[in-house]
Amino acid sequence: MNSHTHAPVRPRWHAAAAALRHPALKVAAPLALLAATGVWGAVTGDIAGLRIASTVLMYIALAEGWNLLGGYAGYLNFGTVIFLGIGAYTTAIAVTGTGVNALVTIPLAALVAAGVSVLIGIPGFRLRGDYFAVATFVLTLAARELANVLEITGGSVGLFLPPVADSLGASTRLFFFLFLALAAVSVAICWVSERTRWFSALVAVREDEDAAEVLGVPTLRLKVVALAVGAAIAGAAGSLYAAQSLYIEPTGTFDFRVSLAVVVAVILGGKGTWYGPVAGAVLTQLLATQLFVRLQGVWDQLIFGLLLIAVALLAPRGITRLTRRARGRRFGV
Repeated sequence: MNSHTHAPVRPRWHAAAAALRHPALKVAAPLALLAATGVWGAVTGDIAGLRIASTVLMYIALAEGWNLLGGYAGYLNFGTVIFLGIGAYTTAIAVTGTGVNALVTIPLAALVAAGVSVLIGIPGFRLRGDYFAVATFVLTLAARELANVLEITGGSVGLFLPPVADSLGASTRLFFFLFLALAAVSVAICWVSERTRWFSALVAVREDEDAAEVLGVPTLRLKVVALAVGAAIAGAAGSLYAAQSLYIEPTGTFDFRVSLAVVVAVILGGKGTWYGPVAGAVLTQLLATQLFVRLQGVWDQLIFGLLLIAVALLAPRGITRLTRRARGRRFGV
């Protein structure tokens, strides 16, 4: 009988699992994806593809901004499009009023959106749970009606902006890289946040806000800051949206479907993580590109709603958590 024994196979799977979880790989993989996306944008001649990619990148930024309050702190928020619209109108009003280049107004749009979020958040956070979600939905409708009647916003006619580039191709490529930069910054904000005490405090708010307050956590300040940072990201995205579209009007700018798409993206991908909103935004926007372009009326909203229900029932923690569990079972961890 052979006295030699074969090396067990199981430890090899453990080694593979450990390699996949190595901190260097977790940083290198997103950076490599970012670089590959940038290279593609620089060399491709597909203008339509660049526009689609810009939309996906915009929703990644919006989803990451929403994740700060909705994912980490657990506050369901349907008001993302409010801050997107504020950023868009800030840029449009500044450009039409002063003639300044639209790209110069991006920091101003982010600042104004963040400031309005503070004015909304301080009284609004007296509401919790479903009441806060309903309040943000109502504020979206109010913002749209306000833009319809104010003279400075152009009313229902809207505002026209001059182009920032000489040709359609140059403009499309420019905004692709601007949206890529905004998406990268928003992902970096969430990635860094998850490694700070601020993240732990936000999670404490999500798990038990009353207990967190008893322990001395400044819950109101945390929530206001999270909302303001997310609003600043949305305001910057709105500024880019207005500069690229060259025309904005209340109905399209304050479209509730934008907020709904952001919520679905984060929940689908996995809220409370920096990578979940990325996966969710890519999947939902590619789905929208391939499917919703053929649908009219409320059908796209219906599909988003059904998708949200399906994810809530089948994968309440998001698809990225499903893949982690599957990998954990495979590797025996």
